[in-house]
Amino acid sequence: MSNRNSKVKILAIAALLAAIICSATTSFHIPVGVNGGYVHVGDAFIYMAASILPLPYAMMVAAIGAGLADLLSGAAVWVIPTIIIKPILVLFFTSKNEKILCKRNVLAVLLAGFTGVMLYCLAEYIMYGNFIAAFYMNFITLVQPVGSGVVFVMAALSLDKVKFKNKVSLKEA
Repeated sequence: MSNRNSKVKILAIAALLAAIICSATTSFHIPVGVNGGYVHVGDAFIYMAASILPLPYAMMVAAIGAGLADLLSGAAVWVIPTIIIKPILVLFFTSKNEKILCKRNVLAVLLAGFTGVMLYCLAEYIMYGNFIAAFYMNFITLVQPVGSGVVFVMAALSLDKVKFKNKVSLKEA
């Protein structure tokens, strides 16, 4: 496959994943607290993007998909923190393994979940000035990374079973 075709394929899958992240986040979310936050499984698809796409593409997919979801869900105040935080979560994953669900990506689910909760806690503290309330609300939202982790693992197992990465072959030329 030519270099140009390879980049077009990566961009097409990146756009699809950004749309899936946005859809999964906006369609299936549960508002929590009074801060405009909500629990969702969109992060599962951020983890999937990070396990499939080259790093810079995965980071952009995370920022665009999750940021757009905040905007469309009426949580516009969270767009800036989201487009900063979600790409950071991608850094824990690897797309260089043959399988989506490798040891590093299993560990990455835990690290990304914890990091996301802590960074949103910090963002809420900066925005509202009350660390105790921010910490308490983010403790409640631990349900989100757990749910996203379970969805990611189930989807990754299914995609690995059909050898998805071999069939799609997204190596940046």
